Amino acid sequence: MRSIWVVFLLLLVSASAFAQQSGSTSTTLSGCMLSLNGTFSLTTSNGIRYVLKGDHDTLLSYNGKQVQVTGTMKATKKTSSKPPTFNVTSVKKLADFCQ
Repeated sequence: MRSIWVVFLLLLVSASAFAQQSGSTSTTLSGCMLSLNGTFSLTTSNGIRYVLKGDHDTLLSYNGKQVQVTGTMKATKKTSSKPPTFNVTSVKKLADFCQ
């Protein structure tokens, strides 16, 4: 019976370690959200641009506004010249117009 508990605990610890390695941490960014031809982007105050992915209707309702987005960064190749992609899980309006 004791060996079953030991095996169970080892499996639980292994699963937890794997989840921490493969999981993404939530990040928050602030900036101006704009849509061009159905592609959403966020430009931060220091000029970094991110391509935003998420619910189209939700993102569209914040077009042209200063926002704070929460989500996860999609892994990209370091040699890519494309802006990083950010998967949005929530949006908060900070101002009605971009500053």
